[in-house]
Amino acid sequence: MAESNVESGSTADGASTSLSAEEVQPTTSGRGQPLGLVSAVEAGRGKPPLSTYLPILGVIAVSVAVWIAARWAFGRQEQAGLWWVAAFAALAGAAVSVAVRPMMASLCALVQIPVTPTSRPIVPAVATAGLWFGAVMIAGGDAILPAWLTVAALSVWAAWIDHFTLRFPLPLIRAVTAVGLLLGAMAVVVDQDPAAGLRAVVAGAAIFASYLAFAIITRGHPGLADVRLSFILAAAVGWVGWMNVASAVLLPNILAVIGVAVSKVFGGRKVRGVEFGFAPYLVVGTALAIALPAGWWLL
Repeated sequence: MAESNVESGSTADGASTSLSAEEVQPTTSGRGQPLGLVSAVEAGRGKPPLSTYLPILGVIAVSVAVWIAARWAFGRQEQAGLWWVAAFAALAGAAVSVAVRPMMASLCALVQIPVTPTSRPIVPAVATAGLWFGAVMIAGGDAILPAWLTVAALSVWAAWIDHFTLRFPLPLIRAVTAVGLLLGAMAVVVDQDPAAGLRAVVAGAAIFASYLAFAIITRGHPGLADVRLSFILAAAVGWVGWMNVASAVLLPNILAVIGVAVSKVFGGRKVRGVEFGFAPYLVVGTALAIALPAGWWLL
């Protein structure tokens, strides 16, 4: 498997760390408090109030609205109409991404993760727009669309935060997982497809277990936060098919290897050891595994 987070541990209710024990220096705030390294006691002092998660309800509402529009266009067999829905979804996804930024900042601040990445919403907004456009074009009117859209919007932020801090809040992972499972269950009921739902859960559990075993054996490859996030992402791919799940295993690690190689070549002496967040590669790899033809890697 590709190199990922060297030292990783999870706190009870806070954040999962992904830092190199030998090389990463803690970042300090203006008040002299270390933001790069947080003890389990410090991170577990408070839990986010339920009101913190209210923006997620907005994400779900917009996702369902996009699905209803896509289902209408798909039912009328109007490809042009589906394109228009996908374009609208891209704009809505960008707006939703910006709208949940304060929630992400609050979750990061709660567990003393540097909130600087959340002040840069442009890249997450653009990435979310692209994922929402692609999800509409792939899923069409399928009831799994709201689950894909919501998980994409929240996971992109997790990847963005992880890219800068090598950590992201565990409450965010729990929220993504809970919402994804809830909307996935709705998809099973609406589309009357229990086989797809079962396949999604089994795929998520299998990849979660494999990543967890690997993390234990290698003592931190990947980080525990990445392991937790892998469940819902693998479940999203599992809805499509087992060949896509195989792609979801390969692609994140291939992308991570390429990313590390590029960083070492162009980063020079600034890149030492293994210091990078694996979540971005998980999210991108998952999206590609859904979008690419099943079994492309056999060609």
